[in-house]
Amino acid sequence: MKKIIVTVLLAIPSTFYPQSITEIDSVSYVMCDYLQKLEIENDTVKINTLYEKQLFPYLRNFDQSNAQQVGQQVFYRLQRNCLEFLNLLDRLEPPKEAVDRVTEKPIPEISKDELRDFKEQKEFYYYEVSGDTTKVLMDNGKWIDSFSDGTYSRLSYNWLKENEFELIFIESDNETRSNFSVKGDTYRYQVLSKDENFYNLSLYIPGQTTYVKFKMYFK
Repeated sequence: MKKIIVTVLLAIPSTFYPQSITEIDSVSYVMCDYLQKLEIENDTVKINTLYEKQLFPYLRNFDQSNAQQVGQQVFYRLQRNCLEFLNLLDRLEPPKEAVDRVTEKPIPEISKDELRDFKEQKEFYYYEVSGDTTKVLMDNGKWIDSFSDGTYSRLSYNWLKENEFELIFIESDNETRSNFSVKGDTYRYQVLSKDENFYNLSLYIPGQTTYVKFKMYFK
């Protein structure tokens, strides 16, 4: 889906320069509202209509060299700010590992010993939507994602409660992460339970209405 955006962007002329992340987010909220009111059952037609009626007209405000960058920012921030859009992408390109989104904050069932083991563990990995493996180093307040293409993300973390911690985004040279997050964005995680070779965690992004449950593997 991202490739479709990039291909079309290359043909869009314009005259202005990229705006702040505040404006990008504002555009994503407008697009989200439009998408929620769009009464089209076919998901491919729905997303194409969203782009044609909302995204592409906005991108015509930018010259060709900037339009692609702005389009990527809108695309990724729309995923962060709009659950309807995220669900639409999941239907069009189902994640390799099932994503469980719930509206109620999950209740941890992890024991104190298991939680202690989690906090002592430094190396983890998880699966991206594409199925790629991302390695995590979590140590001494620092969280580093190492992606399969050789890029990285750097964040800090601090424990808010016994089983709940907060990630704060610092920087990334990964296309997805650098467009999805800006410096200072926060993400709240809960450690829910432990299985044979993974922990069950939940993720909450401030401003969203759902919690995402996923697996964090360890060796």
